[in-house]
Amino acid sequence: MSYKPTKAQVLARLIAQLRERIAQTQGVLQHAHTAATDGEAKAENKYDTRGLEMSFVAAGQTDRVAALRQVLSALHHWQPPQMLESARPGALLELRCDEESRWMYITPYGDATKLDIEGTTVQVINLKAPVGRALVGRSEGDEVQVLGRSWEITSLQ
Repeated sequence: MSYKPTKAQVLARLIAQLRERIAQTQGVLQHAHTAATDGEAKAENKYDTRGLEMSFVAAGQTDRVAALRQVLSALHHWQPPQMLESARPGALLELRCDEESRWMYITPYGDATKLDIEGTTVQVINLKAPVGRALVGRSEGDEVQVLGRSWEITSLQ
């Protein structure tokens, strides 16, 4: 029998992973900013665009940090439902097909990511993902076509 994660564990790990991604992205941003403003980045001729390219990278990373911070803030203020009768944002589901088991957590914010909770992989999805749309409204015991196979929802928290 595999480990059964809790919604609180999943949400805490998701928030921790977002913080890690923000820190990594800020590191890339700092590197790009330094490279764009460094004396070595000064154009040597009209075709030398190193500095300009690094400034574009820095701008993109700035936008990414802002988007990640927005998701982190939204998750901090979000109150996932405790008791659910059907899948919706805040649902932690176990899906089974033959002997294979997969855990899914539906969130209203952010993008897809995989989390490791005590050695169990939990796939975080949102309602924009085809898997998220397929699961919404389904209940424990329902069969759903996901990932090209028929899966049974064996657990819904």
